[in-house]
Amino acid sequence: MPDAGSSIFVDVLLVVLYLLLAVTLGLTIWSVLHSLHRRTREPQPTRMVSARTTGLVAGGLLVVALVLTFALASTQPLLINGDQFADALWLRLSDMFIFTTIIMLLVAIVGVVWGSTHRRFPWK
Repeated sequence: MPDAGSSIFVDVLLVVLYLLLAVTLGLTIWSVLHSLHRRTREPQPTRMVSARTTGLVAGGLLVVALVLTFALASTQPLLINGDQFADALWLRLSDMFIFTTIIMLLVAIVGVVWGSTHRRFPWK
């Protein structure tokens, strides 16, 4: 049986984690709003794709990947440490994050390979 002292540490840990989550969410929202505001004042490049367009396309692809991987995720129960885990929502969410991460890594690798092989040099 756990003593009363150990529950205090759990409570402190939970409070710290909730504060960290709140600070992270706040900074994320501020960063998005700040970058959107800053991008509206930047001059548009003449022959390149703008940073705003690149950001919107990347964000859109991320949302599409999240929705598709959630819709196609498996809900088959898993046997974990001898216990049956059958919560469909958490099974779908874990599949969604795993497969979205794999998709985004593959897109990044393809982008790096394409960018390194299709580079335009100003002196050519």
